[in-house]
Amino acid sequence: MQFIQQREENFIASPATGPATGQCGRLDGWTILRFAHAYESGGGLEQYLADLNLALGRRNRLTTIQIQLTTDRNRLNETEEKVGESRLIKIPLWVAEDSKRKAINGAPGDRMEILKAGLRNRVMFAPPIYNFFTKYYLKNWKTPRRAGEPDGAGSKLQELLRRFRVNLAVLHSSGGADASEILSVAQSAKVPSVLVHHFANDRLKSFAICRQTMQAAGVGGVCGVEVPDYLRWKFTNVSDGIDAEFFRREKANPLARNSEDPLLFLPARITPAKGQLDLIRAGGDLLRQGLRFQIAFAGRVDSDEFLSEMKKAIIDAGLEERVIFTGQLDAGGLRDWYAASAILAFPTHHPEGLGRILLEAQAMELPVVVYNIGGTSEGFRNGQTGFLIDVGDRSSLVQRLGELLRSPVKRKQFGHAGRKLIEDRFSLCALAERHENFYLNALNS
Repeated sequence: MQFIQQREENFIASPATGPATGQCGRLDGWTILRFAHAYESGGGLEQYLADLNLALGRRNRLTTIQIQLTTDRNRLNETEEKVGESRLIKIPLWVAEDSKRKAINGAPGDRMEILKAGLRNRVMFAPPIYNFFTKYYLKNWKTPRRAGEPDGAGSKLQELLRRFRVNLAVLHSSGGADASEILSVAQSAKVPSVLVHHFANDRLKSFAICRQTMQAAGVGGVCGVEVPDYLRWKFTNVSDGIDAEFFRREKANPLARNSEDPLLFLPARITPAKGQLDLIRAGGDLLRQGLRFQIAFAGRVDSDEFLSEMKKAIIDAGLEERVIFTGQLDAGGLRDWYAASAILAFPTHHPEGLGRILLEAQAMELPVVVYNIGGTSEGFRNGQTGFLIDVGDRSSLVQRLGELLRSPVKRKQFGHAGRKLIEDRFSLCALAERHENFYLNALNS
C-alpha cells in the first residue's frame, strides 16, 4: 500500500513514458466524470487514478471531475488543480469511518454463501441460462446498499450535470447501490457511461455488477483473464501502467542494511491472502539448503492475530535473524526497498486483478516469482522476467527462488528484460492511450 504522490515533474517525453505524438489531443475539449471508492491517499486504486489523470491530462486538454470518498466531514469542499493544460476537479462524498473499515475487511462467507456463489457462477451465468433467463431477471433486480458506500451519489451527479456538459461517465467502482444511482442518472441525462473493473474478473459474475454492465456502453478491466462469456463482446483490457521514470534504480536512495545477503521483498498488506506465510515456509526450506538471504515484508498490518501467527512461523522456520518488517511505505520508500532487493516474491492467494507491485518491481529491474492467480500472468513474462508458480506449490516456489538466489547473472538478465517490458507496455503513456481508445470505441459503439 502506498500514499499518492503527484509526480508530474517526472512525466516527460522519454522511452519510458512515450513521446508526444500525433495520438495526443484526441480528448481535447472533453469533460470526463469519474466515480470511485477512492480516497485522497491510499493504495492501488488511488494510485491508478492519480497516474491515469496525470497521463491523460498531459496528453489532452480536458476537464476531469472525480467523485471520491472521504471520512472527514471537514474535508467536503470541492478542490481544483491543474494537470498540464487540463483541469482536475475533486468532489468528496462522506462515508463513515467504521463503514469504510467493514467494507475493506469484510467477513468470511459461510458454506451457504459459498454454495450460492457456485450456483450463480456455474449455472446462472452459463450462456443458455443467461441468455434466456438471467439477463431478463436482472433488469428488475434492485442493487442492495453495502457498507462503505456514500449516500447521495446520484443527487451529487445531478448537481454536477447542471454545471458541466459531461461527455462520458467512467465508473471505477461498481456493484454498489451508489454506482447504480450514478448509472441511472447518467442514463436519464443521456450521458454515456463505461465501467472499469480493477479486480479479478470472476467478480464480474456478481448480480449487481452484471446488472450495471447492461447499462454501460463499455466495460474495461485491468486484465483479460477469465472474462465471463456474457461480457466478452463488450470487454476491453485497459490493463495498468506506472510512472516508469519515477521507478528507476538510479533514483533510489541507498538503505542502511546490516547484511549483504540477497533480499526477498514482499510489499503487501499483512493479511493471510497475500502469501506471507508461504514465503516464510519457503524461506525455511531455502535455509535448510544452505542459501543465504533476508526477507523484507512491507505493508499495513490488517490483523494483529495474523502478525502473531507470522512471527511464530518465523521462529519455527529458524528465520528470526533474517526477517525485516518495514511497516507501510510511501512510493519513495518502496522505490528504495525495491532497489535494495534481489527478488520480488509474491505468492499471493488473493485473486488479484493485476498487482501493481509486479510492474513496479520490474521497472526497478527485479525478477519476480508469483503465484498464477487472477491476472498476475499478464503482468510479466514467464521464464523471461520471472517465474509463474501454481498457487500453493511450495516445492516449485522454493525451486524458483533458489534458482534466482544462486544466479546473480540470471537475476540481472531477468531484471533488464523486465524493465524493457514495463517501458514497452506498462508506461503511463501506454495506459493513457488504452483508455483513450476505450472511451472513443465505447462512444462509437
